[in-house]
Amino acid sequence: MPGLRGEWRAMPEYGDSAAAAGNIGVAVVSSQALIVWCEQAAHRAIADRYEAGETTLGVGFDLTHDAPARLGREVVTEAEVAAIDGRRITFDVRATQNGVTILHGRHIRAVVDRARFFDKAGLPPPIQPPRHQRLEFWFDFHSPWCYLAGHRIGALARRHGLALVWRPVHLPRLLQAVNGAPPPPRKPAFKHWSEQDLADWAALLGLPFSQHPDYPLRPARALRAAIQVATNPETQDRIEAFAQRVLRGYWAEGANIEDFGVLAALATEAGLDGGRVVEGAQSDAVKQALVANLDEAIAAGVFGVPTVALGEKLYFGNDRLDMLELHLNGVAAPGVSDEYLPQT
Repeated sequence: MPGLRGEWRAMPEYGDSAAAAGNIGVAVVSSQALIVWCEQAAHRAIADRYEAGETTLGVGFDLTHDAPARLGREVVTEAEVAAIDGRRITFDVRATQNGVTILHGRHIRAVVDRARFFDKAGLPPPIQPPRHQRLEFWFDFHSPWCYLAGHRIGALARRHGLALVWRPVHLPRLLQAVNGAPPPPRKPAFKHWSEQDLADWAALLGLPFSQHPDYPLRPARALRAAIQVATNPETQDRIEAFAQRVLRGYWAEGANIEDFGVLAALATEAGLDGGRVVEGAQSDAVKQALVANLDEAIAAGVFGVPTVALGEKLYFGNDRLDMLELHLNGVAAPGVSDEYLPQT
């Protein structure tokens, strides 16, 4: 077992900061959050070696916090089994951000019987959510809320070992199809509040935000480029990077996402061949795929974006990603239907 390795990736948000833990004004990733992520990496290193009914609990830490970590930038935590002493397992752990070591040291976990532990603690056993293999993320560059959710959903999927399918859908056409008419103009007071709320959310996530001077732009070309990247086996592993780059360009840098030249440049910055991406985006097959995505979104019950589908259960809105994660962690929320609860 020595040498087994595990990894945990997290996109730090305000709740992971020292400020949220009570150190007012210090909006960097807290030591508490890094410790939790070390535990998760260690658990993943050995999770497939547990006997039936077993799990492990953290019982010791000897860690050094080397450097500050920023919010909104992925932290990668790695753990490797260093030694085993009976039911105690010692791990070497390390957390990095952009290749810089943030924290390192050792962590000890003890193997326990899950049922006896919960019984001794007087706790009910955790709910076991249904087993799914993937999440589907319905999005449009047209939506600033997709800008926020698009920088969170990848890390969430990786935390739970789920494949993530990026599903571009034309939001204005979706709203027209679902509502039978375009949405009414926003009232000035609501518009002011919405822009304030977006700016607050972006700040919490550590993301730059600036209302596009020419909003709204037509999203179809960018959506077709995303489909080209997401459906091509040679490039689909770059769809997250591409989508995030286009979203940031639109919602923080004033980029003209209607321009194929701009899209090509953004694709190149995301590690792709920008020329090939925009060439594919102009094909009839990709144009038809965007139409098909709209039909499939409607059939799935999607009525807006961002929406994440976990099986048949939908989570709409950036703020519902927290509820999705609670569900994946075995925490039931009011209104969860019986099909998503363990059967007895």
